[in-house]
Amino acid sequence: MFIGATQDPNTRSQSEGAESGAEAWGALLPIDAGLTQAEADQQLATYLAAVQAGEALCIRAHGNDLEIGDAEAGAKDWGWTYKKLARMLATHLTATPSIILIRSCAEQVTNFPTQMAVRLESNWPGANHLDGVTIYGYNTSVKVSTPVPSPAQLAKNVQVQPVVVAL
Repeated sequence: MFIGATQDPNTRSQSEGAESGAEAWGALLPIDAGLTQAEADQQLATYLAAVQAGEALCIRAHGNDLEIGDAEAGAKDWGWTYKKLARMLATHLTATPSIILIRSCAEQVTNFPTQMAVRLESNWPGANHLDGVTIYGYNTSVKVSTPVPSPAQLAKNVQVQPVVVAL
């Protein structure tokens, strides 16, 4: 499953393009542009609840080490901190995905996916469906036009780093 979690028309268009790599992730499910943050939260929760056991999950957005979503921080822009997304994964994602990719920019080795995994381990020890799941993420900026690596190629892709959730 490939979830588009930004309203940016350029990123949304790139995700739908034939060269994006998104098709390797299965269903392309963009969150509806123009929703409020609360409405976007609800749609993201619905998408997470639909992930099937063994399915690969990619969430694409703008981001940094602490938050993903829209590139700006205006009143109508979306944003999910690593704390909020960790809570959503623990409570709405009920099946065990094969892998998770957070396709957004980051700046450090202790990036968004790493912080999210630590948050899961520290706050949701009962979220057994995430135990052993590898979450991949970037620790550099990534051009919007850079294709998303396929789930099968993540372990071989030097642009992403893995973190394994250990509950």
